[in-house]
Amino acid sequence: MSQPNTLAAAPGRALSPHRAFAQWLAATLLVLFILLALGVVSHAAWLRHLDAAARGVATRGITPLNTALFKAVAVLGSPASCLIVAAIIGWWLWRRRDAAVALWFTGVQVAGLAAAEIVKGVTGRQRPTHQLVADTGFSFPSGHVFATTLLVILLLVIFLPELGDQETQLVALLLALVWIGLVAASRVYLRDHFASDVLAGALLAASFGAAATAGAAALQCRLQRLIERKAHA
Repeated sequence: MSQPNTLAAAPGRALSPHRAFAQWLAATLLVLFILLALGVVSHAAWLRHLDAAARGVATRGITPLNTALFKAVAVLGSPASCLIVAAIIGWWLWRRRDAAVALWFTGVQVAGLAAAEIVKGVTGRQRPTHQLVADTGFSFPSGHVFATTLLVILLLVIFLPELGDQETQLVALLLALVWIGLVAASRVYLRDHFASDVLAGALLAASFGAAATAGAAALQCRLQRLIERKAHA
């Protein structure tokens, strides 16, 4: 006998009453990201001042202990690490017979990272100099922050409604924000990104996640029907 599909409707159930808001949020965040991207390609003075100020703050905090800690955070928050986590959770969801949610979860993460890489190539921004940990590729937006933010959003969408009370949900939200903030700070501290890169990564990921969640219910229904047809073929 098949197990009850307890999580399959989670994203849709959680957001369907607020689908219009999620769509509005996705559009608003995307506009903010585009404005930031325009500032990057036009070498806007205000953006240079922002990046210089953030780098100055990070430079004053450089110590061997901080460097070791932020190196560890950067490894855990890397796109590769996020993909591994997404694959493990996707496999776990599939094993629970939440196949539609599993496909949605992993598919959004992979598609988002692909979109971020395309944006990197379009903007073509070079990374900061004097990196504490050498990194390659273009700088805008931060892939670490994008991957971490998108993964956290998807995890919250699926699992936050399953938490029993509002206090526990609030703790989960705060921990999620702290983790995103640590990953963002690590990229600036290690001089692998400008502050505007990490801000852009968070904005683009939040926009992508909101758009994906707004259409989660409809997409999961289609995926579920496809899976059922394949199972009965």
